[in-house]
Amino acid sequence: MMSIMTERGNYYQILGVLPGARDGDIRQAYRQLCRIYHPDTTTLAPQEALEKFLVINEAYTILSHPTKRVQYDQRLYSLRAATKPVAPVAQPPQQTLEIHERPLSNTEIFALFILGASFLASLILVGFVSLLRG
Repeated sequence: MMSIMTERGNYYQILGVLPGARDGDIRQAYRQLCRIYHPDTTTLAPQEALEKFLVINEAYTILSHPTKRVQYDQRLYSLRAATKPVAPVAQPPQQTLEIHERPLSNTEIFALFILGASFLASLILVGFVSLLRG
C-alpha cells in the first residue's frame, strides 16, 4: 500500500521534482538519486543507504506508472484539501490531447472516394446475390 507522506515529504519532494513534472524529468531525478544513494556505491552506512534507496524506489515506482501516479495525486490533493480547508487547492494537472486540424490532401480525398465506392459496390453486390438466391 502506498504511503502519501514519508518523513522526507511526499514522493515529489523525495525525487526533487514538481508535481507537474514530465516522465523524463522524474526518470532523470530517480537515476541521479540512485547514483548517490545506491547501497553498493555510496559512502553512507549500509542500513541508512538501503533505507533511502528503498524510499527513492517506492517514489519512482508510483510516479513512473501513469495510473498509480493519478491515484497518488488524487490522494495527495485530497489530503492537502483536508488539512488546509481555507486555501483553495489546485487541481492536479490534466493531460490533454491536442488535435490539430488540417485540410485533407488530394491523395487522402481520393483514398476516401475509393473506400466509399468499394463499400457501395459491396452493398450492391450483396443485394444482387440475395435477389438471385431468392
